[in-house]
Amino acid sequence: MNVMVKPLGETHSGSPLPIEIPAKFNLPPGQNLTAIVIVHGSAGPDSRGTFHREYLVENGFAVLELDMWSPRAVTSLARRPRSTLDTLPDVWGAWHFLANNPNINKDKIVIMGFSWGGVNAMATAFGKKSKNPPIELSNAKFAAHIAFYPVCDVWVKNGIASRSVDLSTPTGAPVQIHNGTRDDYDTAPNICESLKTAHPLMPIELLMYEDATHGFDSANAQAVQFYDPVAKNGKGGQVKVIGDEQARSRAKASVLDFLRRSLPRN
Repeated sequence: MNVMVKPLGETHSGSPLPIEIPAKFNLPPGQNLTAIVIVHGSAGPDSRGTFHREYLVENGFAVLELDMWSPRAVTSLARRPRSTLDTLPDVWGAWHFLANNPNINKDKIVIMGFSWGGVNAMATAFGKKSKNPPIELSNAKFAAHIAFYPVCDVWVKNGIASRSVDLSTPTGAPVQIHNGTRDDYDTAPNICESLKTAHPLMPIELLMYEDATHGFDSANAQAVQFYDPVAKNGKGGQVKVIGDEQARSRAKASVLDFLRRSLPRN
């Protein structure tokens, strides 16, 4: 069903915040459900969200897939919010929406994000909230974080995320990172490997997909290339996206396994 989510808190850059965020909400039968918030990438809601939403719902998970771009009239990379942190009010509003559903266990709400959304998944794993969060978010915490190609080089010691996120205080919730060995959004794809030693207090599980690019879980098998000014740790660069059916299939199995291990259902 289509629902509206109220963002909570303020944007970090001071950019305008929509009053409501449209979302697709799938609620399977049952009680004490685990729920997944899906946060899209710079392209907006696309085949990636559909792919993950469908198998998650089939396996009994509630899913809330956000559309953060339509209320902001984002139609190109140039029209994105100033910072990835500016969509944290949307993310935490989604958490609050799910936490207040009587069929969902508020201690089993997970965030999954792709690229821009993957950055949100990582930021919340370090406990980052929206600016001036309301009291309803005082003890809010995601139970697990699934980050697809979350721009790993911004999370190292001198990465641009370190300027706005305290990387020393992870929440302790488990994190699963998916990245391809040909992902050219980062300065180097193997930078993701360094996160496990850079953040020893964060329980990180990393999956690298051989020959996969940024956006490998897209349904589009035709190569798409574009320039993104925030690629390469903020220096800008060309980014290639190619859907990879084999990597998609492996990612699906790995996500379901991670959820079952991290959040066993009663």
